[in-house]
Amino acid sequence: MKRLFVAMPYGIRRAPLDYEEPDKTSVIDFDAVWEGILQPAVPAAFETKRADELRQPGLIDRMYNEWLFDADIVLADLTFGNANVYYELGIRQALSRKGTVLVACKGTKLPFDVRNQYVIHYDYFAAPTLRGFQQELYQAIGNASIQEIDSPVHVFLPGLVVRRYQGEKPPEARIEELTRRIQELEAALRDQRSQDEEERLLQKLREATTAPRVLSLHQLISARDIKSVRLLEQLAISLRDASYFDEALQTLDRALKIDPNDPELLREVGFVYRKKGQPYYSQAESYMERALQLNDHDSELHGMLGGLFRRRGEYERALTQYKRAHEIQPDDLYPLVTVAAMCGALGKIGEATEWYQKLQATCEKFIGQQRADHWTYLCLGEATVALGDQEAASAAYRKAIEAKPPVEHIRSEVEQLEFLVEKSFATESARSVLPILREYLVAHQSQ
Repeated sequence: MKRLFVAMPYGIRRAPLDYEEPDKTSVIDFDAVWEGILQPAVPAAFETKRADELRQPGLIDRMYNEWLFDADIVLADLTFGNANVYYELGIRQALSRKGTVLVACKGTKLPFDVRNQYVIHYDYFAAPTLRGFQQELYQAIGNASIQEIDSPVHVFLPGLVVRRYQGEKPPEARIEELTRRIQELEAALRDQRSQDEEERLLQKLREATTAPRVLSLHQLISARDIKSVRLLEQLAISLRDASYFDEALQTLDRALKIDPNDPELLREVGFVYRKKGQPYYSQAESYMERALQLNDHDSELHGMLGGLFRRRGEYERALTQYKRAHEIQPDDLYPLVTVAAMCGALGKIGEATEWYQKLQATCEKFIGQQRADHWTYLCLGEATVALGDQEAASAAYRKAIEAKPPVEHIRSEVEQLEFLVEKSFATESARSVLPILREYLVAHQSQ
């Protein structure tokens, strides 16, 4: 007679079907599930044994493994994410090439590891639907009896051969081993659920397009025991972009308690303080300097620190940071344009001209390689302004505007040209092209 082993919970259990909604619990009598739903669908040719029937002192390890290894079919009920069931399923799929049938109550949220396997769903709370389920289960058991291979382990390792274990261990040692493995699997299941939750919240942050929505997600995440630095950092960036600076700092402080020496977190704290304004510039500098001590090869961070010094009027210090950023990323346009502007502001006319010539050559190289975007043309416009070619500058700025750039980028370029005028560098050329950019700002002032 063929043998069928049933891995499932037993007795009356209360738990959530969807682990992402822990407050919505269901009560299921699994003895009734077995006797009234599953067992009637098992073909008469099978001798069946439920896992709880093997719970006999001193025999649990041997009998479990014998049935999991030798049974023609293993029927596993994944409802409520029972750790024992998943453990037994893992043993079965490792030991045997075929003969595994998976079922679960309708509404069960399955971990991603088994979502690509065929699972038959029954509706414990809708009796009229059970006949159709039982017919499908009966057919699945029959198909599993003749299918060549259905274990994902043996699909991945088609040459794997499993033989019986020849040694013996004391029952106490085996029970201890199994208990430890169950605890490991439960911990892994919790970790997986945590990862799933993290990915879900990250996706929601990416989709959040309004400041109130970002704040709502902040309140949701703040109420949870989140251990993911990646999620907290992304939340802080979203809060910063929405001008919720204090909330962003609270979130970053939470992340730093998990990883106090993460240069990316320290950098972001510094940037948020810089965004808060002049009264917080000293804090911004302190955090950015700490981040650079941990990662001096962060070109963008050198640029951010240079921008902070520039806002404080410390142009020589800003120039040093911008030059370091250029050393790290020689083809990055931002360090080139900022080094050139700082040289101009400091009255280093010859040096500023050389840097603007280098900027122009790099922009033209990008254009020739068809790598140019609106930022390339904005930089080219500034370079040709500084070099006194008003016609070329006007053409470059119009080309940038054709690409419909973000308003913030145009506003930043207007501020850059106004800065050059303030420092009496390329004043006439800058004034001649400013109306082109300001016209764009007026047309898009609502943004």
